[in-house]
Amino acid sequence: MTNRVVAGIDLSPIGRRVAERARLLADLHELPLHLVSVNESSSDAFLDDGLGRILAEHYQRNLVDVAKWIGARATVPITYQAIRGSIGWELVREAKKAAIVVVGTSAVDVERCGPIARRVAIMSSGDVLVVRRQPRNTYRKVLAAVDFSVHSETAVEAALRWCPQAELSAIFSLPDRWDTALVESGLFEVEVEAARSQRLRKAVERMEEYVARWPGKVKPLVVDGSPATSIDEVVRRRGVDLVVVANRGAGATKMILLGTVADGVLETMPCDVLVARVPGDFRRP
Repeated sequence: MTNRVVAGIDLSPIGRRVAERARLLADLHELPLHLVSVNESSSDAFLDDGLGRILAEHYQRNLVDVAKWIGARATVPITYQAIRGSIGWELVREAKKAAIVVVGTSAVDVERCGPIARRVAIMSSGDVLVVRRQPRNTYRKVLAAVDFSVHSETAVEAALRWCPQAELSAIFSLPDRWDTALVESGLFEVEVEAARSQRLRKAVERMEEYVARWPGKVKPLVVDGSPATSIDEVVRRRGVDLVVVANRGAGATKMILLGTVADGVLETMPCDVLVARVPGDFRRP
């Protein structure tokens, strides 16, 4: 079933955040919700069969408890499944049968994106929502990071699709990585600043043209500075709930959108991050 929401949960507190956010998403879009708990092999810890069964039963009880907790508030059908295997790869496999997969950040440090969430975001064949914050409501303020490429259109479309009731802004960050080199090449700082102001005006004009394809639905926002830093500042200043970036397909080892910045967004944003899959096949050269 590809028209369902899949939530990858574990025994940590972040697991319940993931389940609740997935429930809100499923209810909003009237999609069935499927909870998945993946139990990794304990053979490398030399646990005997008896201890292994105790762990498996513990995971199963937790999964059932979470399913009952979510089901008491959900308006859509809830199913659940315990799987044995590699957490990342099993969730990637589940993504093939889902409209979106919801996972959590690191169970050790919720402010950082753990290796499992990163693997799922990179390798999944569909959209992936990485949850950091405790869910309270559906998303209200959403920021789609764009670079005017056809790929970044996917981020805007995904934001509109999954968060139809939210206030959506498209953000472009004018990079400053060439300014130092221009000064070192012999230009005066005042000349570099003048050139930068001109580039900023061009970016504003381009952004106005860019969002015009979604009349009345997307607000333009152009900021000056390092993309990762400036997006982070906007998120904190405006109380953004969700940042949306794009990824170019299964097998890619880097996020696309703003070059390596999208990977930084996934790692450092203080809010939830939606990684939208760019349609079509992509193969590394």
